[in-house]
Amino acid sequence: MTRDEKPLILDLYARVSRKGDARRRSMEGQTAANRRRAEQLGAIVGEVFDKDDGRSAWNPRVKRHDWDKLMERLETGASGGVVVFDLARFSRRPSEGERLIEAAERGLIVADSEATYDLSTGAGRKAFRDAMAAAAYYSDEISARTRRGKSEKAMAGEPNHSRRPFGFEPDGLTIREEEAQHLREATAKFLRGASLESITLDWNTRGIKSSLGERWTSRTVKYVLRRKRNMGVIEHKGVEVASMPGDPIISPEDFAQMESVFAGRRPGRPASEKYLCSGIALCGKCGNKLTGRPRNGLGPDGEPKREYLCVKRVGRGGCWGVVVDGGSLDGWARNFVVARLSDPRNAPLVSAALAKARAAADRAASIAEEIAKAEELAQVLADRLGRGEINLARYDSAVAPLDKRIAELAAEAQKLEPATSGLTVVLSTEEAEKLWEDSDIPERRTYLLQALAGRQLIVNPANPDAPREFDDARVLVTPAK
Repeated sequence: MTRDEKPLILDLYARVSRKGDARRRSMEGQTAANRRRAEQLGAIVGEVFDKDDGRSAWNPRVKRHDWDKLMERLETGASGGVVVFDLARFSRRPSEGERLIEAAERGLIVADSEATYDLSTGAGRKAFRDAMAAAAYYSDEISARTRRGKSEKAMAGEPNHSRRPFGFEPDGLTIREEEAQHLREATAKFLRGASLESITLDWNTRGIKSSLGERWTSRTVKYVLRRKRNMGVIEHKGVEVASMPGDPIISPEDFAQMESVFAGRRPGRPASEKYLCSGIALCGKCGNKLTGRPRNGLGPDGEPKREYLCVKRVGRGGCWGVVVDGGSLDGWARNFVVARLSDPRNAPLVSAALAKARAAADRAASIAEEIAKAEELAQVLADRLGRGEINLARYDSAVAPLDKRIAELAAEAQKLEPATSGLTVVLSTEEAEKLWEDSDIPERRTYLLQALAGRQLIVNPANPDAPREFDDARVLVTPAK
């Protein structure tokens, strides 16, 4: 078949709505049928587009790269038309059909397994529009029936999914233990401060694949970690409708704590860094623990500026009465630790007692760090509530598990105090300095607690009449008990 004595070139397009959908003709089957149809029309096959496997033609948010390439060829006249197995494979949106009609001024043919539409004629355009409208109606009916079916299943306590959920067998109820263990480990790491990026890198490095056999992105890791199915809850359109049988992969307590962390993050906000003195230094005005936070700009050391302040929270004290430069207080803490650990008057404990005290001090440092992070997160949530970014109900649901966890940690820390009291380790000044420089923030927090040996680190308010510079006299260490 020719048009204006020129060979007719027709491209071929194939698409399956969902990967693994056995009810639809395969991509290979569609392409073979399209090729035979082009031969029946006496056309030369141009390019074959068959890479949109599993991509919806109804959802406008789904990007079909092969469809875009096909449309570029049709609109530039590189081909004289397209052959598809049926019009629903080409598109289920009339607006896309109109785009093709607009490109048909030079004459285009659209052919499926049953009909041929010549878009250069009025009759051909009408027939094509009618067929596109029918495809859109068919798609809408399928969507409506699917929504009704999913709603009925959800209300009956049955899970809804078109693909096997990661961590579960195809029935969506039976736990696949190997994948479930990955979810547990990742949740625990996240609650200890690991970023989504580090978890993603770890999974991809270890060759852990998604349920579709694909590599992970931070977005997909975030999705599977926040999925309520992990804690045994079936959700439909954001509403919890039923509980799954058996023990969940993630405990509701850990899941609630993880959600609190996510709730405290503003869009695009990076994970908070750890601060050396958060939860260790106390306000000299009201006795509350100081919280670290970043400031704009860089300090003299080239590092981002930071500060410690006494945050006021409803029901939890605080006074906003103490603010101190973070780099200066960290520098004071460094000098204090080096002097304390290298003082020969601090005779070391016997080995057994020292080992026990060190273990207790390590745990106490970990607890203090976790409490500081929880306090900082609670303040972020309060700030978001004040700005109207979250409502009171969401604030309460996010803060409740934080307050519960803080209370549990505080009780554990109180029990550890006798074991950490009086801990001393004698090093040379050079050894103490090297130990400090070679350590990360969590390790330095441990050394600071060891050096304090159960005493309190107090930061008093600044003298408003004094020069705006750090004054060592503001920092006090209480006498040993």
